[in-house]
Amino acid sequence: MAHVRENDLTEGLSGKFGRKFVFKQLRGKTIVARRAKPTTKESALQRENRDRFKKASAYAKAMMLIAEKKAYYWNMAKELNLPNAYTAALSDYMRKPTIEEVDVVTEDSSLAIKVSATKKDFRIKMIKVVALGQDDVIVEEGDTVKDIQRWHYVFTTQKDMISKIKVVVQDEAGNVLSREIMDVIADGCL
Repeated sequence: MAHVRENDLTEGLSGKFGRKFVFKQLRGKTIVARRAKPTTKESALQRENRDRFKKASAYAKAMMLIAEKKAYYWNMAKELNLPNAYTAALSDYMRKPTIEEVDVVTEDSSLAIKVSATKKDFRIKMIKVVALGQDDVIVEEGDTVKDIQRWHYVFTTQKDMISKIKVVVQDEAGNVLSREIMDVIADGCL
């Protein structure tokens, strides 16, 4: 890849030149490079990544149409030293949240759950918990409440009615991650 400097003829030029070269504009600079060879085969992982990036691009374009989201992503772009809000929105979509820790504790005759979840550089929208009884029937579900560091929820259902708890984390971009805690009472979580 070559950079073109102080050349009035090629300044601002972009597109194909002959069969082998292409001119590009990158951050205000003109760059000349060899044309990429078209891909002939694509693995399942490549196809999956390409589809994910296509969805990320659609998400970023949609967020640029919503004034408050665009402002949020402009602030994030400045904070993360990214070129623009669109790139920040792409980054938000591509990064997935992680569940770091889940603690299930006894409070009187009920259960309480404390969840630590993060997402690099971006925020988590919500964490939902679902209590499952015998035969995976939903006994109770609700949204957690966030304090300074963790998300909390106290189940109103008695603890002996709950056999599994499912934690579902969702970020602003719509990425969802879940974790099941099996046999809550038998695992010694209490």
